[in-house]
Amino acid sequence: MKRRTPSRSELLNRLPRAFRPKLVPDQVRDLALAHVVNLDAIATGQADESILWQQVGGTLTWCRVAELLGMGEPEMAEQLQLLEQVVARYRSTGRLVFAGPEYQLAKRGLQVMDQLAAIVDRPTALQAAEWGEQRMNTMARGAEKQEQPT
Repeated sequence: MKRRTPSRSELLNRLPRAFRPKLVPDQVRDLALAHVVNLDAIATGQADESILWQQVGGTLTWCRVAELLGMGEPEMAEQLQLLEQVVARYRSTGRLVFAGPEYQLAKRGLQVMDQLAAIVDRPTALQAAEWGEQRMNTMARGAEKQEQPT
């Protein structure tokens, strides 16, 4: 019986992470730019709910990357807690802003996310992005259900 030839992506996934292809510099730069733009929009009070959910999705993604790589986990858990506070404040007050030292904490988180983007391999980044998007969509649907009258 003839064996099926593995696909290129299957072969890449078998490689140790150190040998898998990394994100290209343009991708790392674009991710850093998206992080800064979203953070700035929240900090200046110009963010809307879609930017909030983009920020949540991105943070979930990088939390997952940190978990998969085994580095930056405490820092990313801190970022997730921060965003949980921002989301709770938005739900209760309708205001989408950072309070007190949250902005400085969020800026430190950007540095960690950028460092993770520089070292993560593409398959891990894609896996984490899919996971983060699924979690974010679940959270957003939960928020919609809470806001609708019964």
